[in-house]
Amino acid sequence: MPTRHVLWAVLAVLLAGCTPSLGAVFDATPAYPGYTWTRDGRSVKPEELGTIAGPGHCGWESATFLTIGWPVGTPSNSSAQARQYIRDPRGVIRGSLHDRLDLNAKLPGDARPTGYTYNSVQVYLSPSDQDEAIYVVGTGGSERWPRSDPMTLCE
Repeated sequence: MPTRHVLWAVLAVLLAGCTPSLGAVFDATPAYPGYTWTRDGRSVKPEELGTIAGPGHCGWESATFLTIGWPVGTPSNSSAQARQYIRDPRGVIRGSLHDRLDLNAKLPGDARPTGYTYNSVQVYLSPSDQDEAIYVVGTGGSERWPRSDPMTLCE
């Protein structure tokens, strides 16, 4: 169930009559199973593409974990069949992820949509840096989320 904070944020956006910014969408990402993404007009399971809040018991709930089956378009059955990208604007996860996050990214010239959408938000990959990052694009701009390799897990 969404937290009161999430509900107020959604209500504020609806009352303002505007499209939510990426921050409004991902600053309070819900826990698993997270948002329901679509591709080719169908909902996809989190094993194909999922965005969830980081685990609260580690204090990472302000971070968003995007996990995508690899290659793109396939569901993953294990971490070997998926890639993980993390949006951590508050730097709650130790390491260099915070330094590589770009909340005002410019899409590289070779970036292409993956076909995944959540409302007006789309996911893009750039062949020149898909091993390093993924791009999350909304009507108000785009963000570059760094890849976590190996995957970041909470102990």
